[in-house]
Amino acid sequence: MDGDSGPSCDPLDIAIKSFFVGPQAENGEWLKQQWSQILEHWLHWRQGLFPGDGRAISAGDLENIEFKLARAKVERAVLQIMRELEDETPKFTPRYLGHMVSEVSLPAMLGHVCALLHNPNNTSREVSKVTSRLEDEAIAELAAMVGLDPTAQGHFTSGGTLANFEALWRALVALDRGLSLYLKRLAAGEAVDFLRCVHSGAASGEADPRYSLLKLGPWRFSELFRKLAGREFAGPVILVPGNKHFSWEKAAVMMGLGDGAFWPVELDEWGRMNGLDLERKLEDAVTAQRPVALVVSVAGTTELGQVDPVDQIAGILENFRRTRGLCFWHHVDAAYGGYYCSLTRELAASAYLSPRTDAALRALGRSDSVTLDPHKLGYVPYACGAFIARDSQAYRTYSPPAPYLQAANSSRWASTIEGSRSGAGAAAVWLSNRAMGLDREGYGRLLEKGLQARERIQAELEKALPHILFATQPDLNIVCFCLARPGEPLTVTNARSLRIFEAFEKSPDFSISRTVLRGESYSRLIARLAQERALQRDAENMVMLRLVLMNPFILSKETNTSFVDDFILALSRLD
Repeated sequence: MDGDSGPSCDPLDIAIKSFFVGPQAENGEWLKQQWSQILEHWLHWRQGLFPGDGRAISAGDLENIEFKLARAKVERAVLQIMRELEDETPKFTPRYLGHMVSEVSLPAMLGHVCALLHNPNNTSREVSKVTSRLEDEAIAELAAMVGLDPTAQGHFTSGGTLANFEALWRALVALDRGLSLYLKRLAAGEAVDFLRCVHSGAASGEADPRYSLLKLGPWRFSELFRKLAGREFAGPVILVPGNKHFSWEKAAVMMGLGDGAFWPVELDEWGRMNGLDLERKLEDAVTAQRPVALVVSVAGTTELGQVDPVDQIAGILENFRRTRGLCFWHHVDAAYGGYYCSLTRELAASAYLSPRTDAALRALGRSDSVTLDPHKLGYVPYACGAFIARDSQAYRTYSPPAPYLQAANSSRWASTIEGSRSGAGAAAVWLSNRAMGLDREGYGRLLEKGLQARERIQAELEKALPHILFATQPDLNIVCFCLARPGEPLTVTNARSLRIFEAFEKSPDFSISRTVLRGESYSRLIARLAQERALQRDAENMVMLRLVLMNPFILSKETNTSFVDDFILALSRLD
C-alpha cells in the first residue's frame, strides 16, 4: 500500500510521532532546522560574550596551508567514522527487537546536544551552573513520577549499575551508623539488643569513627566487635531476588562484603520475587544475628521484564518495622520498568497493565531508594542512569574533602561515586520531561505502544506457531518464548532456540536477543514450563528467544511493511 495513503493512526497517537526522527528519517528536515538553530545560537553566544578580546584565529590563519591541511585531516577522519558507523546495529528501526535500546527521542537528543556544546561537569556548580540546576529539577520530576515525596534527593549516573552501587553504598553508610551506635553503647556499659539498635533507624548524623565499620575497615572492626560484644561479627547480608541484575554481585564484591553476604530470594513460578521466601530469609537473618544491609526488589527484570510484588515486599518490611522495631533498607531496581510509573499517576489504572503490576508500580514510593535508567524507556542517549533516595538523610554518605572545590558552591561531588559527571544527561532528561510529560498522556502513552505491541505479537505468534511456549505472561513490553514440541527433551528445545537466534543474528532483516533462564534462579518457572509441555528435564537451564518491544513504530498502520507479520513469517520459516 502507499505509505502516504494507508489507514491513519489514532489522532491521539500522532503527537508521539513528532518526538522521533522516524524509521525513514521522516522528521529529518525539522531536525536539521533545530540542529542548525542550536549551533547558530551557541556560536552567536560565544562571539558576543567577550567581543573586546580580539580574534585568536586570524584571517591569515584560515588561509595558512598547514591550517588547511589539518582541517582536511579532520574532514577525512569524520568521513571515515561516518562510513564505519554504517555497520553499526540499526537500533532505530522497528525491525530491531533485540536488547533494551531503541530510537532516541528528539527532545532528549536536542537537550543532550545543547548541553554537550557547553561541556558542563556536574561535579560542581562552579562548572555547571545551569545543568546542576536542571539536574535538581529533573530528579525531582522523576521522583514525583515514581511516587516519592518532594523531599527526595538524587542524581544522574552513567547507568543503572552505578545507581545500584549508590544504593548499596548509602545503605551501608546507614547501617554503619547503627553498628557504631551499638558498639558505642556497649563501650559505655549499656545492655542493648544488637539488631534493634542497628536497625532502629535512631542513629543519625555521622558514625562515630572510633566504632565505624567503614572507617576502621572490616578487620579492625571485627576485632573491636569481638572485644565489646563477646562474639564474632558475621557481617551484613544483602537480600536480592534470583532475577537480580548482575550489578549486585559486582557491588557486593567491590565493597568487600564477600560471597556470604549475598542471599538470593527465591522466585515464584512466574519469575517474580517470592514474598514468603523473603520473610523466611529475613527471619533467618534475625536468627543468625546478621544485620540486613539492603533488600532489593526489581521493577522490570533484565530477562523477562517482570515486576516483583513491590507492594507486598514493602508491606513485609513495614510489618517488621511496626512489630519488631527493625527498619530494613528497601531499594527498588526500576532501571528498566520505572518509567511505566507514568501510567500510574492517575487513579484509574491503565488497561494495558495488570492490576498486580499496577499495584506494584504504585508502591515504588514506599521504598527507601530507586534506580531508573532514562537511557532505556526514557529514550535518552547513553549514558544516563538515575539514583533517587527518599530524603536527605537517606541520601547522605561520607563526604571526603576536595580542596580545589568550594563546598558552598558544590553540586554533589562529595556524595557521588562518580566524580566527574556530564551535565548532558541531566539536560536531556529535563528537556524530555518538559516536552513529553511524565504522565498518562506523555510518556505513558508512548510506553503503552510497547504494551500494545506485546499483546498483538503474542496473539499472532500463538496463531501462527502451535508449538510456541511463552516463558510467562509478561508484565511489561518484553516477550520471551521458545518453540517446544510436546514430550521432547529440553536439550532439543534449547538447541532449536539457539539455532533460531543464530539465524536471526546472520539475517539483515530482524534482530532479536536470547536469554538463559538458569536453574538455580528460575527452577520453579522452568518446572512449570516443562510440565505444561511435558518436556523431558535433561538440562538444568532453559534458553529463550527474547523480544524487547520498545520502538514506537512497531504497529504503525501507515508503512508499507507490517513489521509484526513479517517477523512472524521469518520466524515460521525457521521453525
